[in-house]
Parts: sequence; structure tokens; C-alpha cells
Amino acid sequence: MPVYWQRLLILLVSASLGACSNSFVYNQMDWLIPWYVDDYVDFTREQKADFKAQLIPLLEWHRTEELDSYLLILNRIEADIQQPVTAEAISAWTDEFVAAYQRIEKRSMPLAFELGEQASDAQIAHFMAELYEEQDDYEEEYLTRSEEKVRERGYKNMVDNVDDVLGRLEPEQKETLRAAADQLQRFDAIWLSQRRWWLEQTEEVLRREPGWQERALDLMERREELESPEYREINEQNQLIIYTALAEVLNSRTEKQDKRLRRELDGFREDLQALIGDQ
Repeated sequence: MPVYWQRLLILLVSASLGACSNSFVYNQMDWLIPWYVDDYVDFTREQKADFKAQLIPLLEWHRTEELDSYLLILNRIEADIQQPVTAEAISAWTDEFVAAYQRIEKRSMPLAFELGEQASDAQIAHFMAELYEEQDDYEEEYLTRSEEKVRERGYKNMVDNVDDVLGRLEPEQKETLRAAADQLQRFDAIWLSQRRWWLEQTEEVLRREPGWQERALDLMERREELESPEYREINEQNQLIIYTALAEVLNSRTEKQDKRLRRELDGFREDLQALIGDQ
């Protein structure tokens, strides 16, 4: 599946799971998604109108069938934080978010195929050029970083993400995240190599030779199997380090942080219930 399409679907999941401001974003998906895709594909006016029309059933399916499943994820999180949180619990939360993404991915494939069938050779060439330019930019940005900068960025990302749900962290909690960041194996070169390989597969599929849709589905279904062993091993090790640190921070949360966390979860729930009520 094209890289931009993956991000587009993640956007749909995250907007429906976000805080209050994202309720507005979710309700604007019928124009936001075409606007996003237009950054990669130079649509004609007719193509854009057709895409918007075909997008409506996908968004209706998501609202009517998927939002309830997100409430179940929240139920699980709320139950898990009533007791000491484990790395396994956080991994299970992540698995449920990934499953939600994969359901949308599978449901959206006919729309992606329609885009591919309607596009001209020039549009496909422009699309791939945009993706390769983005890849080059990532490689230039990430591969030139020092080890110190990589660790600092990893630490800052973890702190920012936890701050969003717990508020200001205690010094000991920051030390936990710092220690975790220092243990992470550098992943950017392997990730970028894997990403470039997927771009090459996308380019091959978009030659649109007979059976290209089946080839695309096969790549999607065998995605994990096609990951390099090194990529999979380092990713799993890094995830375990991160989940363990997050569990430790959650279990050390102060009363104030606990109230903040529960307010955040309540806000997610209210947003989802409001979106479901708009059906």
C-alpha cells in the first residue's frame, strides 16, 4: 500500500480517537482526505469529484461500524489502569489500535484501486516522484544525525507523548524515560531501507500490469512476513523497552497525574459517543 495511503488511514483512526478538537477534524474528513491526497496526486477536477463521492461510503462505514470498537479499546485501558500496568497490557492496547488501522486499510483498498485505475501515466509518475523525493529528504535528515541526537529525539518523543496524557512529569519519571531512550537500538537506517524497498514494490505494482490489484493485496497481507529479520528483531526489542518504561511511569503516576489521565480518557469517550450520536 502506498506510503501516503497508510498515513491517510492513520489520520482517520487518530482523528476519531483524539481529544475534543479532533472531533471537528473527524467530521471534516470528507474534504480533509481529498486535500491530503492532492499533495501527492495531481487530480483533475473530475477525478477529485469522483474520489469524494466514493469516499462517502467508506466514512459512513467507519462511523457506523468502527467507532463502537474504539469505545471497547478505551474500556480495556480504563480497566487495566485500575491495577499495576504491565508492558504486556500496553502491547495489547497497541495491537488493538493496529487492528483498527488494518480494518480500515482492508476496507479502503477498492477506493485505492479505483484511484490507481483512473490515474494517467503522468499522474503515476508524479506520484512516485513525490514519494521518492520524500524518501530522499528523510534519508538526508535522519541518517546524518549523531547518536546523541538520536537518543535525545527518542527521549523527547517519549516525554512529549506521556506529557499529553499525564501532564508534567516528575524527575524520577523522566529518568525512567531517559534510561529507556539510552537503551533503544538505532532504527532509522533499517527503517529507511525497508521503506525504500516498499516504495520500489509500490512502483512495480503501479506499472499496472494485468493482476496488479492482486499483487497489491498480496503485499499487504504478507507485510509482516516480508519484513527483514533485522527490522523485525530491532523493532520488537525497542517496543519492549518502550512499553516497559511506559508501564513504570504509569504505575508511578501521582494523584494529580491520575486525575489528568482519567480526564483524558473521559474526553476521548465523550468525543466518541458524540460522533456515534451524530449517525
